[in-house]
Amino acid sequence: MKKDTLIAIIRGVNSGDIVDITKCLLDSGISWMEVSLSDEEKGLECIKKVSESFGNQIHLGVGTITTTRQVDASIVAGANYIITPGWDQEIVKYVLSKEIPIFPGVFSPGEIGQASRLGIGTVKLFPVVNLGIDYIKNIRGPFPDMKLMAVGGVNKKNIKELKQVGCSYFAIGSDLVPRGATKTDLEKIKENALVFNQLLSEEF
Repeated sequence: MKKDTLIAIIRGVNSGDIVDITKCLLDSGISWMEVSLSDEEKGLECIKKVSESFGNQIHLGVGTITTTRQVDASIVAGANYIITPGWDQEIVKYVLSKEIPIFPGVFSPGEIGQASRLGIGTVKLFPVVNLGIDYIKNIRGPFPDMKLMAVGGVNKKNIKELKQVGCSYFAIGSDLVPRGATKTDLEKIKENALVFNQLLSEEF
């Protein structure tokens, strides 16, 4: 994953709309997508549809994974990386045994340390908006080599500052793709993507 990568978080989208939304994201320069399983049935349907329609054109992952059963179902549907909401060592080890990438959710230095000892190079800092800028600055000291994915409250007002203090990747939900988005939201998604890409391209 290249530095400053944007990951579009997809929640509550119907499979009938996901192909158009995915094409819109790709056309807007966003090739990483996390489909949330907060609505498991819709999520798995979307993963399958995107995988069948776009193949390796998009980096397709699954989020809000809380069980090993969901891991298996997501891999079968076509997901090629896993994101968890929080630290769950059992799930992390299970995913590692499948030899696919996992970006586990972490909140504390202890959880980051556990991830590091398992050989994980990137963690999902969640919810980053609650942890705050000073926390991120302080965590860089003991974990200078750990890549941080900012998730949870990333928006147009704070993404530049999150980049400045050391976050490498940014997963964005409703500020990029509205929850339950449909084909009628494509223009808004395109506008959002343009703004986020521009903000990340600007020098400090």
